[in-house]
Amino acid sequence: MTHKGSLRYVIKSLSNTVIFCVIFLVLMSCGKKGPPFLSKTDMPLKVEQLKGKWANDAVLLQGSIPVLKGQKKDRPGVTGCRVYHARYSLKNPPCEGCPIDYPGFQEIRGEILAGEEFLCEIFVKKKEGIHFFEVRLIGPKGAVGPPSNRVKLIIED
Repeated sequence: MTHKGSLRYVIKSLSNTVIFCVIFLVLMSCGKKGPPFLSKTDMPLKVEQLKGKWANDAVLLQGSIPVLKGQKKDRPGVTGCRVYHARYSLKNPPCEGCPIDYPGFQEIRGEILAGEEFLCEIFVKKKEGIHFFEVRLIGPKGAVGPPSNRVKLIIED
């Protein structure tokens, strides 16, 4: 028999309380997950025919945005771009057409359009290896557009 003041009684009632709380939390957090979905994109514009070249410690990225051809008015609001960059070793390059794992991106805000063309300079250390670049335009309210084609630049020392 356990008395209310004893240590066993306190431990037993504490353990019962913890078990009850765990069961309660499990039951409350259990639920059906919603179906996966892609967020709506308000930025349909895409950079096409992306090309890149080294200019000192920077890469100059150029491309076209076909939707803007001939448009003088009502240009969609392009507020900047995201430039994704990855560098791989020359000894162990990814296969042609394999997906590239970009560890992050640099966001460039401001004017990146020169008329109907995309023009952007990104500062990257010119290290030996295979450098891959991809661009996504940013629209109003931070909407991110679809990815451009990949640019591959090789640096051999």
